[in-house]
Amino acid sequence: MAEPHVVAALKEKRARISGQILALEAQIGQQRADLLHLDATLRLFGEDIDPEAIPPRRPASRNEWFGHGECLRLTYAILRGATAPVTTGEIVRRLMTTKSLPVEDRATYNLIRQTVANSLARAKDTVECIRRNGDDHEHRWRLRD
Repeated sequence: MAEPHVVAALKEKRARISGQILALEAQIGQQRADLLHLDATLRLFGEDIDPEAIPPRRPASRNEWFGHGECLRLTYAILRGATAPVTTGEIVRRLMTTKSLPVEDRATYNLIRQTVANSLARAKDTVECIRRNGDDHEHRWRLRD
């Protein structure tokens, strides 16, 4: 026989999830209505526009560590203060220290490393990769002149 407190907790969890589903379904209904109104307005202003031909755009997801553009701003600060090109790993360690994150947490380190790599890739006009360092393929970065 199941424990009563376990059953009660599971019932509570189920009630919460089903309530979230109802709220999300209501949001979907409202979004669909908004989309229909937008499509009608588009047709008024551009008779040759086919709203269905406009591809959907996924919302951008943000990570929990950095606000919009914060990772790149902090990276610029690190590069500005450097006397020599800085490795990606060193940038990640300094960012994690700045954000009071445990550098020894490999999962977080790897996720932030990917965030830094993406930020540096988008900043190709202002930063440059100097060289790869032998076996570990560690990139070194500096601000462009």
